[in-house]
Amino acid sequence: MMAAMLLPMAAQALTLEPNQRLMGHYTTDDLNTAGWGKSFMTGINIIGTDITPEELAMFQGSKIVAFRVGLAESAPVSRVFVIPVDEKGNLVNDEMVEWQCEVSAQGWNMIELATPYEINLPDNYSLRIGFDYDQVSRTSKPVSAVKVGTIYPTYHFRNNIWANMGVNTTGNLSLQCITESDNYPEFIVRLADLTCRSNVKVGDDLAFSFTARNLGAGALNAGDVTFDASIDGAYQKTFSNAESLGFDNIFVSDKVNTEGLTEGSHTLTVTLNTIKGQAVANPVTMTATFNVFYNGFSRQKRLVEQFTSTGCTYCPQGSANIQNLCNMRDDIAWISIHENMGNQDPFRTAQTDSITNMEGIDGFPEATFDRTAGISSDNNSIYAIITALPASTMSTFLDKVAEVPSWATVNINSTYDEGTRQAVITIDGELVPNYEDFMGTDSRLTVYITEDGLVAPQVSGGNDYVHNNVLRQALVSVKGVALNKTGNTYRNEFTVDIPTTWKSENLNVVAFVSRPLRSNALTDLNVTNANKRKLGEYDEVTVTKGDVNGDNIVNIDDVTEMIDCLLKGTPASEGADCNGDGIVNIDDVTALIDYLLKGTWSN
Repeated sequence: MMAAMLLPMAAQALTLEPNQRLMGHYTTDDLNTAGWGKSFMTGINIIGTDITPEELAMFQGSKIVAFRVGLAESAPVSRVFVIPVDEKGNLVNDEMVEWQCEVSAQGWNMIELATPYEINLPDNYSLRIGFDYDQVSRTSKPVSAVKVGTIYPTYHFRNNIWANMGVNTTGNLSLQCITESDNYPEFIVRLADLTCRSNVKVGDDLAFSFTARNLGAGALNAGDVTFDASIDGAYQKTFSNAESLGFDNIFVSDKVNTEGLTEGSHTLTVTLNTIKGQAVANPVTMTATFNVFYNGFSRQKRLVEQFTSTGCTYCPQGSANIQNLCNMRDDIAWISIHENMGNQDPFRTAQTDSITNMEGIDGFPEATFDRTAGISSDNNSIYAIITALPASTMSTFLDKVAEVPSWATVNINSTYDEGTRQAVITIDGELVPNYEDFMGTDSRLTVYITEDGLVAPQVSGGNDYVHNNVLRQALVSVKGVALNKTGNTYRNEFTVDIPTTWKSENLNVVAFVSRPLRSNALTDLNVTNANKRKLGEYDEVTVTKGDVNGDNIVNIDDVTEMIDCLLKGTPASEGADCNGDGIVNIDDVTALIDYLLKGTWSN
């Protein structure tokens, strides 16, 4: 361990010399205001953050001449330090360099180093920069971490272990270094986080975006950088940056058309092409996958899973808001999932525990909408707090989700024998061609049994509160079961014994097809279609247009069957009326062939 002296200075405005640059996760003067910082245990705390190899690229060969420590509230800072971090994430402690100091002002504190630190590290090394501060009271919140640029972890040293402090959910640690060099690289363009729509209808534009930044010392104005976009390796277009590129990330966005693409999975590639008119020697390439569809199915029902408790004060209001949603539209499959909250909820089960945990629910009342992220302010969550969520907001969100069609239909047929109290539930439906491209090979069918009219005390609802849509049982597993597929159809059958404590006339069957429910997968839980029926009800058998021979698959065999029916004058199935005019003739043969060639119906 090496130690060096420093020249302490009071808080001051930043002025950089021509050969100086700021090194940190962000280079603006943003700081938390008083009361909005972070705090830790009382006494001396050691905190730091890692300047990544990517960020260090510009500063290799330069030297750190000063630190800037930003504080949301006044707190004594007694030391700053740097520690190399190897490619495996291990700290090289014997190469640690530290400087003692005495600064404490709210705001930015400048600490000039009497002995600068030269950055000459292997290309795959990081550099942990940090400081010690005294948490003088539990109520003070001196640590500033703000959402500027890409957010990186902040670490806390305690009991001889560095641990992630979790302030990366708040922002980047307000810690910067001033470096000096006479030879900073002019351009180091970095790209990251290419995203695009998951599903797009053939012929529509595919919008995409990514982040770009210049870690070099030069200036890159709008239009100075060009990129190529390709689909499945085929060049589509060249586009450029609409904003100047600096140290902090900017979003670059554009779109490409999908005309002529086949249905199914495709790959979008974005490549850094030129900088200031000069070709990039080792171009950076990013890829993202998306699906093209021709047609899908309409949404039958929209799954709304309400998480509630009889011990929850605000849950009756949440239920009222969902009831308002049901009053607005007739396509809601409402499930009420109960948990304990200060009491023993009579409707809580091991299955409701599992669903609550895997969907990341952390309070009541909350709800998920087709298990799709977006309605919450935190788009990494699939739930929303519904205490004051208007029905109109829920409805608008569900309409937004439905801009992408469903990839499966869900039909429910059930019978119930009161004598044996046994129910047989059959779920079947159609699947779009290339179904697995849209829903994956591990998609699941989930079947819930719910009960209405259950009376139990409810906090703020009274002793005779009526609970409806209460989840009684998920058949087989809360994670669902694999679809029993044949061609472009599926059919699953379940037999279940109905407990005598359940009133059969109040039972409902809810079924839905979705990505699999599993822990730590909140952004991958979308429901593609759902349905709901009273126990003992059934859905009418649907007729697949173009399925002339009744094998649930539309292909050239149906053309042969239709021509044979026309030649022999024998009746054809309802699916033979391909143009919808109520007559089966040669025009339907033409419509069917056109569908097989294009993958989409013209009417």
